[in-house]
Amino acid sequence: MKFRLLIAAIAAFAIVGCTTTSDEGGAVEANTNIPGLYMPGPSEAVIYYKRIDGQYDDWGLHLWSGDTIRETSWSSAFPLTGISETYGAYYVVPLKDANWDTFNFIVHKGNTKDLGGLDHTFERSAFGVDVFTTEGSADLAADPAM
Repeated sequence: MKFRLLIAAIAAFAIVGCTTTSDEGGAVEANTNIPGLYMPGPSEAVIYYKRIDGQYDDWGLHLWSGDTIRETSWSSAFPLTGISETYGAYYVVPLKDANWDTFNFIVHKGNTKDLGGLDHTFERSAFGVDVFTTEGSADLAADPAM
């Protein structure tokens, strides 16, 4: 019986530790401590972009609208921040403040768009602070197990 209580207590602690609360008291998804992930600051979001060939030269983000600090022109893409062996290129996007909600992005290389060639919206309420994408797919995921 004591063992079951101990397990229940550990599980409750783990669940509580997976989220934080906003200034308004609502739950906000926090980046988990998954190995290989960049831990963003309060006014940052991370976009992961996994390519099958592992080639990320000249692939960047077109950013506009919403809470992004730096909108980009099509000819001057936002560059990658780094490359994770597991999750691909990652782009750390600076945002207006810790209470950011949304911004738009396209992954592209010159005039070649990826992720289905679509305009995407990064919604914090849907994805938390990082989103995971894969070459050739329009799907966005809140966790790396796409």
